[in-house]
Amino acid sequence: MSAAEKIRHLKLVLGEEHKFLQKEFWPMPDTLPALSPGIPKGAIVELLGSAKVEWLITFLKSNPEFKIFWAEREQSVLPTALYQRGLNLENITFGLFGEDMMQPLRRIIQSQSFEIVIAPQIFDEIKTLKALQLFTEKANTSLFLLSNKTASTAWPISLQLEIHNSERNHLYVDVLKQKHSMTEGLTLTGG
Repeated sequence: MSAAEKIRHLKLVLGEEHKFLQKEFWPMPDTLPALSPGIPKGAIVELLGSAKVEWLITFLKSNPEFKIFWAEREQSVLPTALYQRGLNLENITFGLFGEDMMQPLRRIIQSQSFEIVIAPQIFDEIKTLKALQLFTEKANTSLFLLSNKTASTAWPISLQLEIHNSERNHLYVDVLKQKHSMTEGLTLTGG
């Protein structure tokens, strides 16, 4: 039996249950470029570019009900600056974890207490990213990895966005990779 026949057979066996395997998405605010269908729940999202934190703050402000965990190796984000930008600090938990972030992130995601987890992109091993992808999928938590380097080629990352600011304060979003839609390779403008 070929791989395509096996997949067809599985779909027939699953029948209506196959609908439960469909990905859910967090909606995009009107103030950001329209990313269709939105940010995938239970997935890893890698953010790159000079305006990645600005884009993330705008996304989080549009979803004030989110419970957020912001993990860092050493403090670089000032909570007061996030508050001044309109985020409710009562919904954000901050953690400093030094070099070894895998175990704390695993526990945070598996707790299922947070819809959004934010961490620096320090993971290069496919094995580590695959584990994080499985944890986020099971917990239905979106993990945002903030990268200061080039885009990762790792397959467990579902969405990669490179975000820059223009002279007129518009955000430009290049969709580098998107597993759950047909917009890969597009440049979106908004804000």
